[in-house]
Amino acid sequence: MPGLILVSPTVDNAQKIEEYRTEFSSGWTRVTADPDRIPGLDGLESHESVADWLRSCDAMRGKISWFMTVRKRDGRIVGFLCLRHKLAYDDDDPDFRSHIGYSIRPSERGKGYAKEQLRLGLEKAKAIGLKKVRLICLDTNTGSQKTILANGGIYLDTLHGEESGLNVNRYDILL
Repeated sequence: MPGLILVSPTVDNAQKIEEYRTEFSSGWTRVTADPDRIPGLDGLESHESVADWLRSCDAMRGKISWFMTVRKRDGRIVGFLCLRHKLAYDDDDPDFRSHIGYSIRPSERGKGYAKEQLRLGLEKAKAIGLKKVRLICLDTNTGSQKTILANGGIYLDTLHGEESGLNVNRYDILL
């Protein structure tokens, strides 16, 4: 099992967060209608600096929680996870709303980190009182599908977003 922990981002990590963001080049596969949006870093793309983004995150405290997924052995950020305490705080197409959004740094994929990151995120969801978590992923994202299913995901359906033009699979995980 990968040695990972979820850590709340702080301004002390601004440079590491920016380095994480730069791994997602303009050619990466988008998962939302906004091609610049990185799951788990929701909203970072609309801010001029990481510090500015962190201030906006702080304003959502108690509604949304953001976590860096950090590898214990070297302190490297390998992923990000966003936990929305209610589906109402997700600004995507209403049918595409999810409690958790996550990403793994492209250079760290294929190492089992996503599965562990989501498991840790589900523990956080349970700790804030959620009994069920809704997750979505592109219908073509087999990696994310496997991650969700490995964590107890129950497939609900596949929806087409009129605004985004994307097809997503919806899953629930009972906590």
